[in-house]
Amino acid sequence: MRTVLITGASGFVGENLAHRFAREAELARAYGNQSPRAKAEKVFSLDLAVRDNFTRALGDLTVDTVIHTAAMVSPDQCEKDPHMAQAVNAEGTREVAHWAEARNATMVYFSTDLVFDGKKGAYNEGDAPAPLNVYGRTKLAGEEEVLRICTRWVIIRLALSYGTTRGARGDWTLSMRRALDAGKTLHLYTDQFRTPAYVGDTAEAVLRLARCGRNGIYHMGGGERVSRYDFGRKFCYIFGLDEDRFVPVRMEETRMDAPRATDCSLDTEKIAREIGLVPCGVEQGLRLQKLEEEALAEADRSPPRD
Repeated sequence: MRTVLITGASGFVGENLAHRFAREAELARAYGNQSPRAKAEKVFSLDLAVRDNFTRALGDLTVDTVIHTAAMVSPDQCEKDPHMAQAVNAEGTREVAHWAEARNATMVYFSTDLVFDGKKGAYNEGDAPAPLNVYGRTKLAGEEEVLRICTRWVIIRLALSYGTTRGARGDWTLSMRRALDAGKTLHLYTDQFRTPAYVGDTAEAVLRLARCGRNGIYHMGGGERVSRYDFGRKFCYIFGLDEDRFVPVRMEETRMDAPRATDCSLDTEKIAREIGLVPCGVEQGLRLQKLEEEALAEADRSPPRD
């Protein structure tokens, strides 16, 4: 693994992947509406919704590994505009997969825990997907394109993610913090369960999977199943914030454009067994996030060296 292309390089996961891979390989980065914060020599602007735009934008670039994180990720936006979701998440992935295959590159595709219907939870890689919304269906269609086209591939079904913001786009903890700082009240579900994944674990897992050269579908979640509300309380505890403005609600009490699954928690035993990485629980991940944010803030305050 000498050269790596990351799509969605300005996104929350993409920026963290670039931070981890920068020490291991030569990076190329592709982005959509917003350029990545970290500087790089090979940076490409593209639109996955427009056919052949990716292929034209990348030209004759050659890489060993393509990490495809770019997607239309809002379930509600996908539900409102299913044609755009199909164009980006399914047809766009098909184009990226063909591009990677033409270069004999390993295709690492980021899917989602929302390919499941949430009726049982603790989903392993052998469980049959049954997405409830357009987002989940189009991401599953992307999986199918990768399996059909690519010789060397890894599919990562990623859980709800959190961690240090390294670029312009943050995770949902940043959204919560901004809302709390603005004095807003937040409604968090008590009956929606996930296995939140600390993004540092995700970046390390992708690095190890890209190195090992093994095809497979892997579930990447955290080591703990929690509700949105309980995650929010843990976040406030670790970061010293006021949890009194978190209002516990049930999903049936709020209106959403896209149907939501109740329990899309993931079983991560396979990824732990095959690459030796045991994902951390919520409090451990949040403590790591806090330490990283403090280190970044300190670095920003330090005067430049001569």
